[in-house]
Amino acid sequence: MKTPAALALLSSSLLTFSSPNSVAASSDDFNDQHCQAPQSWQSFKSITMPDGNDFNSSSNCEFHAWSWQMFMWLMQEDPHNSGQPRFLGFETPYDLLGVENRESLLPRMAKSSDAKALDEYLQAGTEGLLVDRQGKPVYYSQYLNPEFVDFISEHDLTNYKSVQKIDPSLSFDINVAEFKASWKIVDATTANSGQYFVTRQPVYKLVNKGGQIVVDITQQSNEYLALVGFHIAGVVKGHPEMIWATFEHKDNAPNVCSKPQNSYDDPCPVVQNIDPNQIVSERDWTFYSANTKYKECNLNYSVSGRLTLDEKSQTLSPSTQVCRRYAWGNDATQATFKAPTNIRVVQQLNHSVDDLLASKDFALPQDRQWLKNYFEVSAIWFAQANALKPGQTLATNVDDKGQQLLIGGLHLSNATIETFTQTQSTMDNCFRCHNSSQRFPPNGSHKLSPLKPTNLNISHAFMNMYFWDQEMKQYVKENLAKKGEK
Repeated sequence: MKTPAALALLSSSLLTFSSPNSVAASSDDFNDQHCQAPQSWQSFKSITMPDGNDFNSSSNCEFHAWSWQMFMWLMQEDPHNSGQPRFLGFETPYDLLGVENRESLLPRMAKSSDAKALDEYLQAGTEGLLVDRQGKPVYYSQYLNPEFVDFISEHDLTNYKSVQKIDPSLSFDINVAEFKASWKIVDATTANSGQYFVTRQPVYKLVNKGGQIVVDITQQSNEYLALVGFHIAGVVKGHPEMIWATFEHKDNAPNVCSKPQNSYDDPCPVVQNIDPNQIVSERDWTFYSANTKYKECNLNYSVSGRLTLDEKSQTLSPSTQVCRRYAWGNDATQATFKAPTNIRVVQQLNHSVDDLLASKDFALPQDRQWLKNYFEVSAIWFAQANALKPGQTLATNVDDKGQQLLIGGLHLSNATIETFTQTQSTMDNCFRCHNSSQRFPPNGSHKLSPLKPTNLNISHAFMNMYFWDQEMKQYVKENLAKKGEK
C-alpha cells in the first residue's frame, strides 16, 4: 500500500470566515448569510486535509468549506510523484483487488508504477457515453484515500465472503473518502494552455462489437487528459453517509436559466416553465455548441442507437450537447429544505475562493494556476446527524416519518458525470444511487450473490468490489474446470 499522507488537524478557525483582503470576522458574525473562505487557509501550501473528527455541522457553510478544502488539498503536489496532484497517487478499486481492468478482471501479474489505462467510459446508471464537441469520449477513474484502503483491509472487505458476514450497521470510519474524476481528451496545444489540469495517460480504445460500442483492452493510446469533473465523498463526525460534493471546470457547460448564460456564474433568473426551444447560451462551451436549444441538451444517443464510432479516428457522432439543468444543485423555485440558502452559500464561497486563489498572499504556485478554473457545483448530506441505517433507499428527501433527511444540493449532478440523469427523479442527486439498500448483481447475473442492505453500500467502490471479487473467483473456477483441474 502507498504511504498514507500525514493528517493534520483542521484549524479551529475554520469557523472564522473572512474575505482574503479583510479583517477576519468573529465567530459571532458567522452564519449562512456570510460564507467565505476561512482565515486558516493562509496559503495554498498550508492547506491540510480537513479532519472529520473536528467537523462542526452547525451550518451549511461548513459542509461546503470542507468540500473546498478537500479539493484543494487533493490538488496539491503528490509528495511521492513530482508535479502530479495528490489524488493520482491514491489506490483504486482495481489496486485493492489486484486486477488490471474492469473488462477482464484478470489478476495482475505484477505491480507497476506506470499509469494504468482508463477503461471506464460509460456513465453510471444510464450506460450513457458523453461525447465532446470534437467527437471524443469522456473517460472516468476512481480513487480511494489511505483511510478507505485501511478500513477495507482491516475488515477483509475485498473478500466477498467476509462482506456477507459483516454487521449491516457497520459504517465507514471518519476521514474515509473516495473520489471520481472525469477526463476529456485534448490536443497538445490545449494541454499546454494552462487552462486545465492535464495528465498524460493511456486509455483503452473503443471498438464496434455486437452492435455496441465497447472498450478493447488489447488496444491502448496515450493521450493528454484534461480534468473536467471531480466527485468527492467523505465521512465526517456525525455523517457516516458522507458529504457528497462535486466540482467542475468553469467552461464545461451553461446553466439553464430564463435567459442565455455566457459565464458559469452569470446571474441565473428563475426558470418557471422551460421553453424546449429556448437557447441556453450564445457561445460555445466545452460540451455545448452556441445557440443550441434546451430540447437538444443531455440526450443519451448511446441508448437510442444513434451513436456511431469511427474506429480509425476514435471519434463518435453525434456530440452530446450538455446543459446544467439545476444551477448550484438546486431548483431555485423551491422555497423549502433551505434550497435558497444552499444556493447563496455555494455562490458566496465560490466567489470568496476565487478571490483567495487570485490573492498574492495565498501564493498559488505557477504550476497550479489552473485551479482558478474550477468551481464547486454544490454538495449534499443528511440534515440529521448519524441517521444512516441499513436498508434506506433514499428515494425521497424525507425519512420514514416525513422529516427532512437530505439537505444541500437536492438536485445535485455533475454535468460530465451524470449528464443524462439530471431530470430523472429516481437519479437526480447522489443519494438516489448511493444508498444503503440491497444491491443485486450487474446485468442480472444469477451466478452472483446479492449484496445485503448495509451502511457500507453507500459506497459504489465497496459495492463494485463485492461483485467483482465474485466474478473473478468464478472466472478462475470455471477455467480450472475446463482444464480438468480440481
